[in-house]
Amino acid sequence: MKKSIDAGETLKKATALYNEKKFPEAVELWKSLEDADCAEALYMLGICYNYNLGVEIGDEEERARIASGYFLKSAEKGHAEAQCFAGLCFRSGTGVDKDLKKSVEWFEKSAAQNCTQAMNNLGQMYERGEIDVEIDGSDDCGGYEDGEDGGYEDGEDGEDSETKRKKYAKSMSLSFEWYKKSAQLKDATGQLSLGRAYYDGRGVPRDYKSAVKYYALAAEQGSADALFRLGECYDDGEGVERNSITAFKYYKEAAKRNHAKAQCYVGYCYEYGEGVKRDLDEALKWYCVSAENNYGQAYCNLGCMYEEGRGVKKNMPKAIEMYERGAAAGNYMASHNLGNVYAFGKGVKVNMALAIKYYEHAARGGVAEAQYNLAQHLHKGQYVERDDSAAAFWFMQSAQNGDADAQYKIGSFFMNGIGVDEDPEIGFYWFMRSASQGDADAQYAVGVCYEDGIGVEADLEEAREWYARSAKQGNKEAKKHLKK
Repeated sequence: MKKSIDAGETLKKATALYNEKKFPEAVELWKSLEDADCAEALYMLGICYNYNLGVEIGDEEERARIASGYFLKSAEKGHAEAQCFAGLCFRSGTGVDKDLKKSVEWFEKSAAQNCTQAMNNLGQMYERGEIDVEIDGSDDCGGYEDGEDGGYEDGEDGEDSETKRKKYAKSMSLSFEWYKKSAQLKDATGQLSLGRAYYDGRGVPRDYKSAVKYYALAAEQGSADALFRLGECYDDGEGVERNSITAFKYYKEAAKRNHAKAQCYVGYCYEYGEGVKRDLDEALKWYCVSAENNYGQAYCNLGCMYEEGRGVKKNMPKAIEMYERGAAAGNYMASHNLGNVYAFGKGVKVNMALAIKYYEHAARGGVAEAQYNLAQHLHKGQYVERDDSAAAFWFMQSAQNGDADAQYKIGSFFMNGIGVDEDPEIGFYWFMRSASQGDADAQYAVGVCYEDGIGVEADLEEAREWYARSAKQGNKEAKKHLKK
């Protein structure tokens, strides 16, 4: 009994020293309890070695090995937080050999003691496909939105695409359940993750209102990411009535908590007067704050301000510097803008090799304008070897991303069998997509299709309607057809 009391007193003293940041003294006291097999002391020793607090071992790998050893000893004695750390060690291979099965086992033991961090880690592991799940005939492919099935195809592992989709669906469902358990215990990370699951339709039917509910709960606990996501919901009118003023309020709150993306959004709101009075000085300020956090889009937006002289004196060398920093930070629009810099000689000598390099980088990142520009060069054989198949691919990518010019071009490719098999119906489809966005050439092309019955049943009334739309925008050929 006396030993237990002494252990308790020692723990109190060690904890007090730790809270006073007297780490070496705290470590010494906890080490005195090793022989007593005190789970809390073992756990705290693991913490100190893990974060290099009050220990004298400079070798990181050695400290990780010692830390994991203490976590495991404490975990085996039933310490919930130590069990969670043991799971983390096995998940990452820190101080121990990586073993995802053991990681799951320790997380599950910790979660059984209501450790929300362990629950969140399990949710994350299932979400990322780190855990191989078993399926049977009762499992279906529900629980995720179209296009979010992980892109599973038949592979070399012998599993067909249907089996992979079922596994994906089950993983998402299990991920959702773990986040739900964490959220029910009022954990902010669990609430945020549950909100994301509802927003994306992962493991549960998409439900924006429920997403907003859980984002709000996490935001009440100070989650910067939840505040930002609430801003997006109000910005887009998803789960709530659209309100740019409220959106800005949430962006600003997240930005104050050093959320880099939110800081950039605040800058954008000030730049264009969305939800707040237009103020270019404030826009510049917030873009700079976001850029200091290495957020690529903030660099890109700063580059645009310097290039156009908006809110600052026009300065192309500064603009290029910002674009380069943005591209280095992984922002594809900054790469596209650099492509334009070198293609048109903005403050530099024209360098088409560099321009195409940047266009290609941005195109692979999904920038529609860059995809279109790259396709144009490939189609015309300008500064690159002509390749109509590659051009068709990039026109299609750009078209699918909503670029009206690209939609018209890929329509022409299908009409004429350029880089693709000739298919007038597909060609008409893309002409119509472009025409609906107001492209005059596409409107004229739609008129021709209706007049001659190309890819669509002939309809002279429809033809004249589309010729009229095109002619109104100055298309001379459309005007000629209207005079027939």
